Amino acid sequence: MKGYPKYIATRRDFENLLKMPEHRDRALKDLATIRDIADDKAIEVVSSTKDEKTGKETVVTKEIDNAMPAYKIKGFKSRQEVADLISAADVKKEV
Repeated sequence: MKGYPKYIATRRDFENLLKMPEHRDRALKDLATIRDIADDKAIEVVSSTKDEKTGKETVVTKEIDNAMPAYKIKGFKSRQEVADLISAADVKKEV
């Protein structure tokens, strides 16, 4: 592999990057970003109406639980699992 990948698809990709000294720091930063993203909630559009006279659109939304936050998309079961991987990598770095 040449350079850092443009897209990291899975947990296993992160584990492999953490094993590479040249990519470790950036992988840890990306993991921290995934851990810290506040995406547990999403916005769902309930209805949308357009006023004939003004042309202005009114949108009614509600907040729902996000079924696929970033950590789940990458294959982690929880934010704590991401944090544990970061901690484990930091421990190995110190040794």
